[in-house]
Amino acid sequence: MLMKKLLVATLVFGSLLVAQAQFTPGALVALRVGNGSAALSSAGTPIFLDEFDPVGGSLVYSLAIPSSGFPALVNSGTATSEGALNLSANGQYLVLAGYNAAAGTPSIAGSTSASVPRGVATVDASGNYTLAATSTSFFSGNNIRSAASDGAGSFWAAGANTGVAYMGNNSAATAVSASPLTNLRVIQTIGNNLFYSSGSGSSRGIYEVAGNPTSGSTTAVNLINNGSSASPYDFAFNTAMTIAYVADSDAYTTSSGIGGVEKWSFNGSAWAFDYSFSLGTNGAVGLAVNFSGPNATIYATSASGNSLFEVTDTGAGATGMLLATAGANEAFRGLDFAPQATPEPSTLALGGLGLAAIGFLRRKLKA
Repeated sequence: MLMKKLLVATLVFGSLLVAQAQFTPGALVALRVGNGSAALSSAGTPIFLDEFDPVGGSLVYSLAIPSSGFPALVNSGTATSEGALNLSANGQYLVLAGYNAAAGTPSIAGSTSASVPRGVATVDASGNYTLAATSTSFFSGNNIRSAASDGAGSFWAAGANTGVAYMGNNSAATAVSASPLTNLRVIQTIGNNLFYSSGSGSSRGIYEVAGNPTSGSTTAVNLINNGSSASPYDFAFNTAMTIAYVADSDAYTTSSGIGGVEKWSFNGSAWAFDYSFSLGTNGAVGLAVNFSGPNATIYATSASGNSLFEVTDTGAGATGMLLATAGANEAFRGLDFAPQATPEPSTLALGGLGLAAIGFLRRKLKA
């Protein structure tokens, strides 16, 4: 009986320690700028991570990112190209980029990085925020838009100028992409390679940089060419890398057949456009896709920042359904799924001690 009580107590206590997560695995997390108290402007604006139930779109939890002091990270309130949100490659962190400055800093995107460092931050499943890396040289005088991480201490960032930057854990960031260098938008790490979207020139679309480079200059390969009139932002690939969805900030039109959210398929040698989903009069910037069902479920934030949409890929005629609406003086930007909860080292140690105690007690009872 004593051994059973010890086993139950150990397992219950261990479960309480593991169950610290503030975010719900599988839930949607939208990056929101603005606290509703003042009109959005080009000044540094507070960031919030809002968790939504993917079924019904109800707000479940909201985490405020520090907007003052050393760990502060803010975005411009009116720069709609900023605020992308990504999961780290190991699924344990949400990764975001911004300015290491206090809310209210004027004309923040136009500031020099020497005076306003550009920063990359992570948030884990328990809501723990870390300002992971800063740069006093990259993205100077323009937007830092997104960041990616392998989850093991390496960080990459993309923005309006200077190409892809390896941020590492220091202020001396290193350029790792030779071309294109301007108008980069959303960067991700997928399958040990870097991918990013670009709205620059005639080859706008999704690019791949082989490996996860930390130095040197690697010319990126244009995988998906959205065309000279497109405006690609966030994107998602299935595990087999045969299907991709791309958020386009231009609204879908019947005349062009593109805009909104685009579906692309790999035919064995190249990526080909299939069709687009209409989000009404809205284009899309943030994107999260659940590939687990027979038909992919796509979630997107509108380019206007007002709306969060859901659409099930049943074919070319599918249209978006409104899930949530941003409040006054607020705007949605990036979108992804909540990170996975992982046991703390102390929890694992506790579990080990508990099991050792149970084993010891078993031996004593048998003696």
